[in-house]
Amino acid sequence: MRPRIIHLVARRELREAVRGRWFLLAAGSFFVLSMALAWLGLAGGQRSGLAGFDRTTASLLNLMLVFVPLVTLSLGSLGIAGELEDGALGLLLSQPLTRAEVYFGKYAGLYVAIAAAVLLGFGGTGVLVGVVRGGDPGLFLRLLGLTLVLAAATLALGTAISAALPRRSRVIGVAFALWLALVYLSDLGTIGLTIARNLGPGQVFLLALFNPVQEARILGVLALAGRPELLGPAGLWAQDNLGVTGMIGALLLGLAAAVIGPLLLGLGLFRKVVVP
Repeated sequence: MRPRIIHLVARRELREAVRGRWFLLAAGSFFVLSMALAWLGLAGGQRSGLAGFDRTTASLLNLMLVFVPLVTLSLGSLGIAGELEDGALGLLLSQPLTRAEVYFGKYAGLYVAIAAAVLLGFGGTGVLVGVVRGGDPGLFLRLLGLTLVLAAATLALGTAISAALPRRSRVIGVAFALWLALVYLSDLGTIGLTIARNLGPGQVFLLALFNPVQEARILGVLALAGRPELLGPAGLWAQDNLGVTGMIGALLLGLAAAVIGPLLLGLGLFRKVVVP
């Protein structure tokens, strides 16, 4: 693969993304929602005396866990399928490019656009709350970095879906179903398996390693509170057997695998896509 070609494809994808309505909608929605949470956090802090910065950071964690996977799965699923139906992908592949260069270039361009939307929302909120109430900027930066890693993982999943089902009507439904499974149904499924199979705390923790949203949630709680016991028996098991540092390392490795695995799977599927 040629890095220069990947860069050119990524620039093309970034330009197309910024011109599209979704970028303005995603960036604007995230900015408005995060600013609203900041305002509510500041108002609550003034009444109760709680730290507005920390309250807002905790609220942003919940927003990030729901909003970022929804955007990245949806947009990633359209990256290949949308252009295949429009005919733009066939024109791009007719150039002297390899499929790997096209695939990674499209992923990189979309990721830069999504990262810009996230930085706009988080950056505006961080400046507002930091100036008004102050707080721990390191905590805020850790949450921002965690959001970007989660975005990379779920975007990789969305792009793999787009390569597996290169039709716009199918990938949107599958992406939405996967979002529900990762964000909401995984908790119910874990509870059901725990009851049905009598799973131990260690097995529950291992299940969390297969869901990037759960991994980001655990890392976010550890960043905010630094107390594994808040995670329940699974958190205590991980603390006793891995230590806090080992637990964080295992979760970060899980997130890295959630980025690399779907990317390689999607590339293999993309090589088999028939372009008319």
